[in-house]
Amino acid sequence: MVATRLVIVGGFLGAGKTTLLAQAARRFIDQGFRVGLITNDQGSNLVDTALLEHQGFPVAEVAGSCFCCAFDDLLKAIAQLQSSIQPDIILAEPVGSCTDLLATVIRPLKQLFPEQFEIAPLSIVVDATRDVQTLSPNVAYLFERQIREADVILLNKTDLIDAAAQRRREDELQSQFPDSRAFIVSARSGAGIERWANHLAGLTSSNEIELDIDYARYAEAEAELAWLNVRGSIRASRPFLPRHWITQLFTSLEETLHPAPIAHIKAKVTTPVSTFKTSLTDYGGNVTWDVDMQDDPTDQLDFVLNARVDTQTARLQQAVSQSIEANRPDPLSRYYLTHLECFRPLPPKPTHRISGNPKRAT
Repeated sequence: MVATRLVIVGGFLGAGKTTLLAQAARRFIDQGFRVGLITNDQGSNLVDTALLEHQGFPVAEVAGSCFCCAFDDLLKAIAQLQSSIQPDIILAEPVGSCTDLLATVIRPLKQLFPEQFEIAPLSIVVDATRDVQTLSPNVAYLFERQIREADVILLNKTDLIDAAAQRRREDELQSQFPDSRAFIVSARSGAGIERWANHLAGLTSSNEIELDIDYARYAEAEAELAWLNVRGSIRASRPFLPRHWITQLFTSLEETLHPAPIAHIKAKVTTPVSTFKTSLTDYGGNVTWDVDMQDDPTDQLDFVLNARVDTQTARLQQAVSQSIEANRPDPLSRYYLTHLECFRPLPPKPTHRISGNPKRAT
């Protein structure tokens, strides 16, 4: 049996994992490899899955829980890809609030299926523009624990900061996490992706780190965030510009939710001729257009919106509903919501947790 190469890329909500994996997948495909992707979230109807499928990638989804707590579902997702495309490489993206991946995902895969998988060193994506001071202490703790267990740190969105800020963030990461290898990348432009992929080539996870993590605090951090997923469509009585609609929706959400800390709000919008994917990770920050096609007028669009915000679930659901209602393209337009869920994640209960070497614990 030829082992499937498994590349797991974690990182906090909004760090740019999906865009980065899409860039990496294209490069591997261009090199002649068969590539599959696995997305993961606490809910269903994910922007990331919809976007990757739209771009033509084979995608399997683990929904309703993180990889560690839905380990059997992760195995089913891998089996689905193996059955459908027989991938040489699988790129997997765990939930953005997930950590302790070495003990709960990587070591179990290596020990239970030693001949089936070749697991690359764990990579963690870090948003170079993210101000950790805007996060609560518990969420900041989760953010730090994610980076702490990384074999490789990918400092992303460096195209949005100047060279001096880039060097400062790189020096901070390398000083705080000296055992990890740091790479400067831009998922949007693709800069640095090939260098990272070349570094991983032939390497496997060292499988040695024992992450010191307080699971009670980990659970509190996840539970501080309200999660909302909504899918719907608009049918208007006259043409409107979809990019303007998206911009106004995000502006309304910022105004309605302020000052509740935003972990990540993202949307995928499709019209008969165009697709847009937009993200926001802080108030007053740049709305990131990961996919931005021609803004042709349309009288209809379909959308998927995912929001993770440090607020009450009722407030988040109300803010989203009010913002959608307030953003009607015209008085006669109609909204149709086909899916809406708003919740707080349950405490993590990993299927497996296998200890490692404590030499790098803190």
